[in-house]
Amino acid sequence: MSYSLLFDIGNVIVSFDFRIAARKVAPMCDIPAESLLPSVSGMMIDLESGVISSDQFIDSAIDKIGYTGERDFLVHAFQDIFEVNELNVELIKQESGKGVPLYLLSNTSGIHVPWLFRHYPVFQYFEKGIFSHEVFCMKPDPEIYRKTIDILGVDPAKTIYIDDIEENCRAGAKAGFQTCCYRKENHTEFLAELAARKAALAAC
Repeated sequence: MSYSLLFDIGNVIVSFDFRIAARKVAPMCDIPAESLLPSVSGMMIDLESGVISSDQFIDSAIDKIGYTGERDFLVHAFQDIFEVNELNVELIKQESGKGVPLYLLSNTSGIHVPWLFRHYPVFQYFEKGIFSHEVFCMKPDPEIYRKTIDILGVDPAKTIYIDDIEENCRAGAKAGFQTCCYRKENHTEFLAELAARKAALAAC
């Protein structure tokens, strides 16, 4: 195969909205729903960069927001915030059916990765994934792209990297990846760009 695909998760394979979690748990908190996410945003970065564990995040969040409900309910609320992007599910199935190696690269956490793999069958098509909390660095830090190349064993020049954040795409390009910046509302244009990238690699 002349190319492989490296997918971001959030707003590429699934969309997410943490406000869903805030609305669910707000009745059991000391602060209003609109204040919940700002209260834990700093800890979210620590969680996704592996500075703190999932349990440490939940313990700290309970204290920060004055949560009085069941712990499992809070965890579930933080997990159940996703909606799958069927357009890219179809793309992933098609590419897998052609034998294209598929990989993941995501800023995420131990709260979300197991949930995603349990609830969305699309993730079965991926061979391996690099997750920020496991490698202790986050996009767009150049280190996470170096680790991606080393751990996955991919040739970045023959790997098309798909992300929804332009800064991450620029960092990926600097690391040598072929990059496509994704917007769901521009899905047709994205497919055209992806086809052009694949054709260029096939011609090499």
